[in-house]
Amino acid sequence: MMADAVFETLREYNARFVDEARTNGVVSGTWEYLWEQARQNKFDIPFPPIANMSANTLLRFTGPNSFAATFDKDNLSLTEWNPLYSLSGNFLNPPSPGPYTALHITLVIHPDGLTYSSDQRVFRTTLTNPGGLP
Repeated sequence: MMADAVFETLREYNARFVDEARTNGVVSGTWEYLWEQARQNKFDIPFPPIANMSANTLLRFTGPNSFAATFDKDNLSLTEWNPLYSLSGNFLNPPSPGPYTALHITLVIHPDGLTYSSDQRVFRTTLTNPGGLP
C-alpha cells in the first residue's frame, strides 16, 4: 500500500511537470529541471495518507543509502505502522541531443522502522516526459 501511495503521488507530480513542460515549451529541460528540484527537496511534497500509518511528514528524496522516517521519533505511536523508507531517483540516458525524458524511481521500505527486524522491500517505477505526445 505504501509503495502504491508514494508512486501515485509521484505520478501526480509527474503529470504536473509534463504540463508545465508543455506550456513552457520554449524552455528546454523544464521537466528535467522540475524533477531535479524535487530530488533536491527544494519544495514540499506531502506524504500520502496511508491507513494505520503516522505519516505527518513530507515525502523526501533521501538517496540510495539513507533512510527517512514516516513518523516523529519523539512522538512514536506503537498502535500505528512506523516504517522507514529510502527514496531515490536517477535520470535515464537522454536522447542525443536533448534533455532527459525518463526518471527511474526506487523506493526501499523497512517495514519495522527502527528495529530493522524484517527484510526491506524494494519497489521501482519509471516516470517519463512524453514530450508533445498526448
